[in-house]
Amino acid sequence: MDDDRADAADIPLLFPDPVIEFYMQKVDRAAIRRHLAMSVSERLQWLERQAQERRTDQSQLTREEPPAWPAKRRPIDMGVDPAWFAEAAAVPMLFPDPVIEEYMKDVDRGLIRESLKLSSEERFTRFAALMKNVHELRRSAMAAAEQSDESAG
Repeated sequence: MDDDRADAADIPLLFPDPVIEFYMQKVDRAAIRRHLAMSVSERLQWLERQAQERRTDQSQLTREEPPAWPAKRRPIDMGVDPAWFAEAAAVPMLFPDPVIEEYMKDVDRGLIRESLKLSSEERFTRFAALMKNVHELRRSAMAAAEQSDESAG
């Protein structure tokens, strides 16, 4: 590998991901390059030495018990539960999207919450009534356009 070239990991990202950045700090690139320079048999010998060292150090290790399973949480009502809003606000977006930010200004979240409280049948009934109104509006607009064409012609 040519050492004069820039390392791709050092090139800044347009939108850096904090999770990737956290783990990139823990990567030993020099060790990776050394291992890539080894042949397959050399890598196998290196792994055998590592396994032997771990076997000899096994007596010095203490074994930890796995943590207990977390207590089961109650279901979250996203419409009214303030804990859900606190959790959602605590998770930052990786990068703000200006288009989404612009549209979010016009979103009526209260209306969405009210809609989510309805059953699927009630939502369908409301949708059917909306479509009926749309068809009525379309028919009246077409009738008005025909009348204006007749009066002009």
